[in-house]
Amino acid sequence: MIDPRFQEVLEFIEERDEDGAPSVRAKIAIKIQAYAQDVDNLRKELMVVEEEVGELQATVDAQTIALEEQASHRTDLVTEAQDSAVRAAMSGSGAGSARLRKVAQATRDRIAEFGKDFDEEANRLAQANISLASKKQAVKDQRGMIVRRLNTMSSLADRAGLEFGTELTAPPPQAKPQRRVQAAPRAMARRPRRVRVRRRRAS
Repeated sequence: MIDPRFQEVLEFIEERDEDGAPSVRAKIAIKIQAYAQDVDNLRKELMVVEEEVGELQATVDAQTIALEEQASHRTDLVTEAQDSAVRAAMSGSGAGSARLRKVAQATRDRIAEFGKDFDEEANRLAQANISLASKKQAVKDQRGMIVRRLNTMSSLADRAGLEFGTELTAPPPQAKPQRRVQAAPRAMARRPRRVRVRRRRAS
């Protein structure tokens, strides 16, 4: 299991309420356990399908190379048959011409037989490609199912966190430092300056 909260929730799988029934946390733990088992099974199946994809890919690659070689050989046979037919036509009606016509006909027969084998190999390759595409889609679907189940388990763990009254394994929220606002200095009212007047005495 990837999420460390899953194991923490599973510790409450035997918890009972006052009536002896599974508590809410226990029910959540039971669901997570079931999903976890399902994920393990899906992963095992995924390994098998991925191995099949690898083997099928190797088969397709080998068949593709073999078919390309056969196509090249077929082209050579067609060229050979055409060359024999041209030489037979140019040699007239003698024994050499008859021999060349036989060679050309034999080559055409080989091409016809070769063509059947080539078509069968091409059909097998096409079927193998279809199977390979299907297997690759199965791998994609399998991975998607695993992700969806893990997401469901995470949602259940979130719900369990609410039942516990705390966020499971979540770091404590850090209080933001409060900025102290300095009060603006109060304006000091200036008192009027008192002027003392000294009177001179008359002499």
